[in-house]
Amino acid sequence: KNLIYYILGGYVVGYILLLTDSSIGFYQYITLSPELVMQGQVWRLFTWIFTVPQSLSFWVIFMFLLYYFIGRSLEATIGAFRYNLYIFSGWFFMTLGSMLFYWITAAIFGADNAISMGASTYYINLTSFLAFAVIYPEYKVYLFGILPLKMKWLAIFDIVYLAYEIFAYILLLTNTGAQVMEMYGIEVSIYRAEIYAEIFSIVISLLNFLIFFLANKKLRRFSPKQMRRRAQFKRSYSAGQRQNTQGQQAGAGHHQSGQKAYRPNGSGTEIVHRCAICGRTSTEYPELTFRYCSKCEGNHEYCQDHLFTHEHVK
Repeated sequence: KNLIYYILGGYVVGYILLLTDSSIGFYQYITLSPELVMQGQVWRLFTWIFTVPQSLSFWVIFMFLLYYFIGRSLEATIGAFRYNLYIFSGWFFMTLGSMLFYWITAAIFGADNAISMGASTYYINLTSFLAFAVIYPEYKVYLFGILPLKMKWLAIFDIVYLAYEIFAYILLLTNTGAQVMEMYGIEVSIYRAEIYAEIFSIVISLLNFLIFFLANKKLRRFSPKQMRRRAQFKRSYSAGQRQNTQGQQAGAGHHQSGQKAYRPNGSGTEIVHRCAICGRTSTEYPELTFRYCSKCEGNHEYCQDHLFTHEHVK
């Protein structure tokens, strides 16, 4: 439990080592280097988790506060065991990916020309941020304390930026052998292997997020099936609201204030609890808690994930 405390404590150790690196040089001994690991420095497989995600600055304090909030929220939402598994699987995949790429390139080009690819804790924090954005897409953060931005838009921006990075690396692969020799002075095969290493590092860093996205119920909301179901729910909900309004105007019926369900698409099956945001029902997800929002006009019911993050209906 409270894994985020140990993560942030590790960053503090990393920054201390980084500040003393010019005089003592301890920081370079904790980074991941597959080449040095194969020479016997096996502690690098574990100590690279203490490397810092960015250089020390004033904004590091706010970065730590954001990491703390996201870590605590994820642990409270998916449980301490799953949160630990999520973080440690990210570390495992990135470590294994770096070692595999070194072994493959060593077999192809020889040990002297093998690609010794490091690993960055930046991507572990990024996957935690993406998981939080999927679970709480409507949650707002204030950029510079002023500009409100929803987590889903920040996550989309990060995904687009990563896609742009991959596309930029792919464009570099189009350079001819003569251009590579002129610019970098290395063989084109080694140059392209280094480009593939950069692309591979981005993909492998997101592997734990993709696995949890597909395997965890709380992270399935953006799957095509779920998106289609929510769209159908919103259409049927809007149609039901219009029918209720027309019925009230014609005196055909009266909308009870205590009503807890409606009949979607004219069917005779009543759903006792249904979230007005994601469309999940108590029959599909019996482990969820559903509540009405007292601040929304009318009767709007939400699941536990959207009760405190939705926009109030006025």
